[in-house]
Amino acid sequence: MGGFIQKYNRLASFKIVLVYAAVSGIYIYTSDFFLNKIVHNPEVLSQIQTFKGLAFILITAVLLYFLIKKHLQTTASYYKELNTIRDLSNAQLTQSRTEYMYLFNQSPLPKWLFDSKTLEFILVNQAACSIYGYSEKEYKTMVLESMLPESDIEAMHQILQVKNPTTAIEIPDIIRLQKKNGEIVLVKVKANLIVFENREVWLASAVDVTAEIEYQSKLEESNRRLQLASEIANIGYWENDLVANKIHWSPNLFNIFELDPTTPLSLELIRNLFHPEDQIYFDSERFLHLENRTINESERRIITPEGKIKWLLERQYLIRDELGNPLRMEGIAMDITRRKIHEQEINDSNERFLILAKATVEAIIDWDLIHDTIFYGEGFQTQLGYNLTMQEPDLWSKNIHPEDREWVLKELNATIKDPKQTGFNAEFRFLRANQSVAYMQLRGIFIRNEKGRVTRAIGAMIDLTETLERLQEIELQNKTLREIAWTQSHLVRAPLANIIGLVNLLQEKHSHIPPDTLIEYLAVSAQELDNIVREIVNKTAEIKK
Repeated sequence: MGGFIQKYNRLASFKIVLVYAAVSGIYIYTSDFFLNKIVHNPEVLSQIQTFKGLAFILITAVLLYFLIKKHLQTTASYYKELNTIRDLSNAQLTQSRTEYMYLFNQSPLPKWLFDSKTLEFILVNQAACSIYGYSEKEYKTMVLESMLPESDIEAMHQILQVKNPTTAIEIPDIIRLQKKNGEIVLVKVKANLIVFENREVWLASAVDVTAEIEYQSKLEESNRRLQLASEIANIGYWENDLVANKIHWSPNLFNIFELDPTTPLSLELIRNLFHPEDQIYFDSERFLHLENRTINESERRIITPEGKIKWLLERQYLIRDELGNPLRMEGIAMDITRRKIHEQEINDSNERFLILAKATVEAIIDWDLIHDTIFYGEGFQTQLGYNLTMQEPDLWSKNIHPEDREWVLKELNATIKDPKQTGFNAEFRFLRANQSVAYMQLRGIFIRNEKGRVTRAIGAMIDLTETLERLQEIELQNKTLREIAWTQSHLVRAPLANIIGLVNLLQEKHSHIPPDTLIEYLAVSAQELDNIVREIVNKTAEIKK
């Protein structure tokens, strides 16, 4: 404003001089010109020149009066206006200062004013006091270093050493500040170098990002664990933006497909990686039948660039817009090749087991204790006459002979509970479908888990009925043979000895017993021997039967 006044004064002075010179020049020139034309007497002309000079002085004085008066009036109005503006500016400045101090004190963010050289605190707001625990009085006895961990002081000094005093500093790194209670918080600091009460000070504000950093750390840790879990479970994530026609794969999905992560992805490339029989899933028309935000699951085969076949369990998630148009698909793919191989091995094993169960004469029992299911082999139908289509879980237990059922089941349960036992053997009576009794031998093995609990029991029952009957027949035959042997060694010997003695007497010439008597005795002994031989023949015939 002062420059404007100086410029105005210079311009006004120039105008006054210019007007005065112009009026004076015109007056002198015109007056002399007309006097010379009208007056020819030198004395009269001299007198008139005197009066003309006095008139010139009067006229110029009046002119100067009005010009100076106008200038002074204009200058006074300008000064009055300037004073008004100055007063208004001072009032606005005072109001702005009041409003700024109010905003400074009421700001929810902690704010500090501290000396740019000594780093002493000059002014703090209420948030700085309430959040960090120091009173305003305590702040005025402190310096910035009091709130910094010792390891961060030097770094803060380097940050505050700026050349441009008008520079606003937004510190890119996270700063650690210490509260009065010793708690360390992580903050994001912004500072401005300003002039306050004729001294350079830093105006700094801080945003507490401790919770954000902790959340970010937890999120990063969660993502790390998720990535690790994906790698352990061999799971990959994919996304197909159907609008932008852009496909994204997670790194682990590239590993599953054994592809270079830099490989450009396209739907055609991915289609060709799947087994020809499974490429039907890439038909675009299939998208029209998928429900919005519903998980669709499928198992498909892929062929890696090396020609290796893998099985994938894929879960797809379609997202549509409000009009039902497909926007994008998301999903995961899990490598289940090992599971498929194990399933095939189990299927092959079960198929072999079923073939063996059909081929053997034994009655096979397969008891799954985890799912409480029992499989009965073909022997229960072919050997015992039961209809296996009835699917009776207690077929075995309820058809043990009533007199044997209690002790058989009791011993079986005791053996199952004993983790040292690996099998179970028992012989008992079992009722056929026609309620006839069969003598059975059960031999079973137990499959236990790491805790020793039985998870599966497999047994085979052999029908011992014919074997036992044959054994009984053999024992009867042995008994008969023993009786025959005893008869031969004891009963046959007596009449045979009599016959031999009587024959010897008949051969003697001087026997005192008459020959007829000897012949009679000989006939009796022969008859006894014949009876014994007949008895032996009958017993021998019984053995042959």
